[in-house]
Order: sequence, then structure tokens, then C-alpha cells
Amino acid sequence: MELVYAIITLQALTTALLIYFNKRYKGEDLFLSLLFGVIFIHLFYKGAILMIFQDRELFDKLHGAFSLLYGPMLFLYIQSVLGKTLSTKAFLLHTTPFLMGFGVNVLLTASVLLDMNMEGFMQLYHYFILYSLLFSSFGYGIYPFLIFRKLQLDTLLKLKIRISKLIGGAFLMISALIFLGFFIEYFQWSINLGSRYTFVGILLILFFAVINVRMRILLLDQKQDPEIKPVLDIQSKEKYRNSRLEEEEQELVLEKLNHYFLEKKPYLNSDYALDDLAQDLGLPKLKITQALNLGLGQNFYQYLNTARIEESKKLLQTRDEDNFTVIGYESGFKSKSTFYKYFKDLTGFSPSDYKKSLEVSG
Repeated sequence: MELVYAIITLQALTTALLIYFNKRYKGEDLFLSLLFGVIFIHLFYKGAILMIFQDRELFDKLHGAFSLLYGPMLFLYIQSVLGKTLSTKAFLLHTTPFLMGFGVNVLLTASVLLDMNMEGFMQLYHYFILYSLLFSSFGYGIYPFLIFRKLQLDTLLKLKIRISKLIGGAFLMISALIFLGFFIEYFQWSINLGSRYTFVGILLILFFAVINVRMRILLLDQKQDPEIKPVLDIQSKEKYRNSRLEEEEQELVLEKLNHYFLEKKPYLNSDYALDDLAQDLGLPKLKITQALNLGLGQNFYQYLNTARIEESKKLLQTRDEDNFTVIGYESGFKSKSTFYKYFKDLTGFSPSDYKKSLEVSG
């Protein structure tokens, strides 16, 4: 048993560190790495109890209550994927069961070290943790399946949703395992579920599954975000000095371009490219890029994403929508990170802060 716990504990730590040191999305990856960090702390604590006391009963009953943080970490990850923030009051509400359980666990650990007889109280604590974990695992486990069931979004977000559903599925399996344990205990059946090994097996599969999807996100993200690569640098105006686009012609190109963007809103297509624009306007790509560079000091992607930010501002002003990630997608952005980056650069606010400023001024 000790060897199994050592292996799964190291795997939890490895998973947490891999996600943390390869983070691309600060909030999302932070909560995801924190989830696996909490699992590591929980397993390390249980392993330490087993090694120090060499008592299987204490190992079973001194829970540490860390498992009551699994669900809140998943919830925070999902909120971050959706672009939502959690108030301090809501955060404390979600973590209260853990805080209560951890406080009692400290007292019980002290009683064991001081050789105090608190067996009855420890038994109550044991069932409090199990029942709390049963409802917590089920409630938080089913949450991603409910919240994401009607959303039709791009591949990148679908992969992030898949991670939340993998974790939620693991939680549901843990809640089913606890329920079966209670069921067998109530009817006094002589069935051994092998709960410890089943729990470890669920976690091990979860670790590898999440890392697999996480690597796919990193690879896909590198392919899908050309607008946040060096192409963002404004092309040197000197590059076009020799071609000498006439000022009058330049103004006509910009006028045609602005009118087309205002009327057709092609920027809402997340895959819209310079080739598409040249074809739609019937103009050479060189003339478009020259007009943008010399007239506005922008390249095509900057112009495109500026239009998308203006669209997102209109959506924030006219819709009662707190899901800022959806706002970004509906404005034409491919990823949350690109949306947040441009919104901050162009407005000086994050989408949530901008929404709050509208509510204050209104």
C-alpha cells in the first residue's frame, strides 16, 4: 500500500507542476494546477499518517479534509474558462466545508499525539467527511456536464471543457464509490470494494487523461493564434516608401475598407484572413496593407482585432451577459487569451472591469 501511495503521490505532483510550468492561460491553468496540487498534498498527508502511525484505522479516519477542496478547485477552473470571477464571499462559501473539516482534523491529530481518547468523536468526524465528500463530489462532478451541455464553441474551448468533464466524471465515480460503500455497510454485505485501490486507480487515469488533453490544447493553441505571434508588429513604413501609394488612392482604400467592415462585419468570422479581404474588396493585398500601414499605422490583424474589440464593447453595453468568453467568441476571437489581451491593450480594462464601469456610469 505504501508503494502505491508513493507512486500516485509523485504522479499528482508531476501533473500539477507540468500544468503550472507550461501555463498559457494564467487563471485557468493556475486553478487546474492548484487542483492537482491539493490532490498531491492530500495523498502526501495520508501517506505520512500511514508511515508515522502504522495504523490503518487512523489512516482511514484522519482525512485531513483536503478532498473537500477538489470540487471548489474544479468550480474555479470552470469559472475561469467561462471568463467569470468569483467574489470573496462566494469563495469562502465554497471552501467552508474544508475549513471546518481541516480545523477538526488538527484537533484530532493533536489528541492522537497526546494519547487522548476521542474515538467516538473521530468516528463522527469520519462520517462527516465521507458524507460531505459524497455530496461535494456529486454536486461539483455533475456541474460541468450541466453548464456546458448547450454550448457550441470552437475546438480549443471544447478541449478545455473536456478537461472539466474528465475531472467531473472522476468525481462522480468517487461519489458512486462512497455511496456503494455506505450501501454495503448498511446491508452488512461481505463485499470488498477495494476502495483505496479503486480511488487511486481513478486518480491515476485522471492524471494521464488530463495531461493528454492539456498537450493537445498547447499544440492547437500554437496553430490557431497567428494574431498573437510576431505578425502583430507594425510593419515598417519605410517598406512602402518606394511604391508611393498615392494619398488619394490610400484614402479611397481605407474608406472602402471601413465601409465594408461596418456593413458586412467580416471580422465576426474567426478565420477571416487578408486573402479573404482582398477577394471581397477586389483589391490587391499589397494596396490594403499599404493603406493600413501608412494611413492608420496598423497591420491587418491589428485592424481586424480592433474591430472585434469594438464589437465586444457593444455586446457588453447592450447585453446582460457575464460570460465574457462567449462575448469574445461572438466578436470573432478564436481564444479567450487573445480576446483578453486585445481588450486590455485597447481599453485599459479587462472585460469584467469594463462591464463594472458601465454599471457604475449607468
